[in-house]
Amino acid sequence: MAEMEEEKGNQRNDIYNQLRMQILNLTIKPGERLSENLLSSQMNASRTMVRDALSRLVEEGYIVVYPQRGTEVTLLDLERIRQVVFSHTVLEQAMIEEICRKGLTEKQFEQLEEVLNRQKLEINNENPLEFLVIEQQVHYLLSAFCGREYTWEVFRTIDSDLLRLNYLQFTTFNYRIDMSSLTSWEHVLVEGRLLLDNLRRKDAEAASLICANHFNTILWNAGTLRDIYPQFFSGQA
Repeated sequence: MAEMEEEKGNQRNDIYNQLRMQILNLTIKPGERLSENLLSSQMNASRTMVRDALSRLVEEGYIVVYPQRGTEVTLLDLERIRQVVFSHTVLEQAMIEEICRKGLTEKQFEQLEEVLNRQKLEINNENPLEFLVIEQQVHYLLSAFCGREYTWEVFRTIDSDLLRLNYLQFTTFNYRIDMSSLTSWEHVLVEGRLLLDNLRRKDAEAASLICANHFNTILWNAGTLRDIYPQFFSGQA
């Protein structure tokens, strides 16, 4: 019985993860309607399991259920993104200050280093979605290192628009102007290296500035991305 329940739980997670990834990489686009019956058939899963996955995605802001209209993927909302960037900036600054005050162990630095190495591998593989998922590990580790895992859970439930905007940024602006310039992926990797160096030096001000700049860069590009992909955004400016 326990094994059956575990198997069902794993299947529910697989369905949720698959749908979430398809929304993040815009295979399922903002504004697109979703059908439980069609998803159940495509995924060879029961409607109950699909409904459970959709409920989790509703809680995290990826989809919305309209009475009489059905289920749709949410459009990107610039005001929501502004507020999420503000939340990240304020909360991560506080966490960085705490980390620099207490210091990190060598094992914790090795964990951050491992994430950066995995990111570099995904640059070589040209896999923007996996690069984005791994990049989130940096922010999770910052939360975990100062005992603020609940803060990460808060981010997880409000980041749906920000993550999709970041994916658009990676796939739209990932080019070189000249041989000396960085792609958007490489720029994020450099930011990670600088963050790690400043955490080692316990320079909270510099590390906080790097994090703030990372999120503000996404926000600064939001208007341009909205002009390129107006169909993905809500009408609110």
